[in-house]
Amino acid sequence: MMTLQLRILAVGVLLAGITLAQRPVPPIPAGVKFEANVLVPMRDGIRLAADIYRPDKEGKFPVLLSRTPYNKNGQRAMATFLAENGYATVVMDSRGLYSSYGTWHPYVDEAQDGYDTQQWIGQQPWCDGKIGMFGTSYPGFTQLLPAPYRSPFVKAIMPVAAQSDNYGAIWSTDGIYHLALALSWGPSQEAIAEEKPRPEPSWVRVMNLLPLKSAMDVIGVYSQFVADTMTHESYDDFWRKMSIRDKYAEMDVPAFHITGWYDDLTHETLINFTNMRKQSRSEYARRWQKLLIGPWGHGIRTDPKYGDMDFGPQMTTDSRNLHLHWYDYHLKGVQNGLDKEAPIRIYVMGENVWRDEQEWPLARAKPARFFLHSEGLANTRMGDGTLSDKTPAGEVPDKYAYDPRYPAPTYGGHGSGGGGITPDSAFSINGPMDQRSIQQRNDVLVYSSDVLTNDVEVTGAIDVNLFFSTDVKDTDFFATVSDVYPDGRAILITEGAIRARFRESVEHPKLLTPNEVYDVKIPIWETSNVFKKGHRIRLHITSSNFPRFNRNLNSGKAMAEETENDIRVANQIILHDSKHPSSILLPVIPR
Repeated sequence: MMTLQLRILAVGVLLAGITLAQRPVPPIPAGVKFEANVLVPMRDGIRLAADIYRPDKEGKFPVLLSRTPYNKNGQRAMATFLAENGYATVVMDSRGLYSSYGTWHPYVDEAQDGYDTQQWIGQQPWCDGKIGMFGTSYPGFTQLLPAPYRSPFVKAIMPVAAQSDNYGAIWSTDGIYHLALALSWGPSQEAIAEEKPRPEPSWVRVMNLLPLKSAMDVIGVYSQFVADTMTHESYDDFWRKMSIRDKYAEMDVPAFHITGWYDDLTHETLINFTNMRKQSRSEYARRWQKLLIGPWGHGIRTDPKYGDMDFGPQMTTDSRNLHLHWYDYHLKGVQNGLDKEAPIRIYVMGENVWRDEQEWPLARAKPARFFLHSEGLANTRMGDGTLSDKTPAGEVPDKYAYDPRYPAPTYGGHGSGGGGITPDSAFSINGPMDQRSIQQRNDVLVYSSDVLTNDVEVTGAIDVNLFFSTDVKDTDFFATVSDVYPDGRAILITEGAIRARFRESVEHPKLLTPNEVYDVKIPIWETSNVFKKGHRIRLHITSSNFPRFNRNLNSGKAMAEETENDIRVANQIILHDSKHPSSILLPVIPR
């Protein structure tokens, strides 16, 4: 079973990054003037290739720009649509990829290259002096990276599924390495840069390979960037140089931030939104931060069926018209009612309705703490683990053995790049998947509330406060919240994780002392879900989520160097008594 899931995820993540380049390129429609591979000079003399789409008539136009590592041809449909609606549209290949010159260095050149491109566009005779941007994922991040340079031509941006940096998400979750994405996306992009065939190794073998640093030998394409992400386990200058977390005060641009509750960038998007709303240089920019969060993963979904859920046709969002609505107001001055809309719009799952909000986090949220309870037998969903607001007294701790040779497989949850999509797109292991199969493992502790007598809405960030001890120097804990239906389905709502060595600081890791009791907080990604009357709220805890994340071998050694001989079985003890009240804190919205 694990082998099948490994194959599905590995193939899916790889396909997600390259499918745009493989799609047939649509023809240029009448009424659109097209220029291919226009070479735009950067400050160092390197020229980057851009395709330009313009309304086929005289005049100056507002311009929409997208900068992408996924082949500019993949944006033709969107670009021609925008040109047909009165925008000049520029789509550019990232440095060192496809038709652009230079050397491919993921992320690090995008800030200056983006600014130089903006400045070049602003001086073109067909530009009216107003620029916006568009794009999802990496092309979402290329909108934010140049923002601190504050091009006077850029009047608004619209980053969909964009991070604030690569250490908190995408490449790592505060030190827990995103294995499947790194080993598939990184070498694949490097192969494109080197004009080599895309790698097609046995992804099952690659994901299980030790030491981790040897994985690219099997893949057949070496990426120095991927190698560096493995060796820079702590948050350091390597990560800072591709981060915007300390640059919000230098920004001054309206931005429409879009993400999904199952995006790997839910939390990152909220970091961008809240900080640009607080720290942007002008009141105008602070006022014009807008947020949309839907019931999808990485990118806007139109199919209401996702994972094991159907969110209803009302969830459908027209991405193209969303762009026009935003940019017609900001670039064309069309009074279309945008200024009358709420700054925040979220999809409340469970009730399956859209709702407008004025703030984030919601001030009316009331913290509700549920404590973990059991008689020491919380293993599996058939165990005796419970959640209640009753403070624990003298209770027996729960125990399980985490063996890195038999990790809990990835099944549902937050995903980026479309990871988990099989070649026929018939099945996804990202998103709201039923967790009962995972919750049958003996190395998974399961705690469930009583059947709810009223609807309970949880909207916001969740924290798990965990008291534990272990007999190893380092280990991981993954916490997952699910909505248990009357028929037994346990639909994943949100999740979070912590690598113990980074419990105090992501910059200065500190190994554990075996058998000592620790108190850690596991931050859970934000969500909005109504747990309906007759349902139960469930938390499960384990120590792996593979291959989305690399296995912690529990040795405390450098991740890239560990071998099979370094594997240690971690005997985990989760305490929940009066002195060690392990709990989950939920932001409950009064009904």
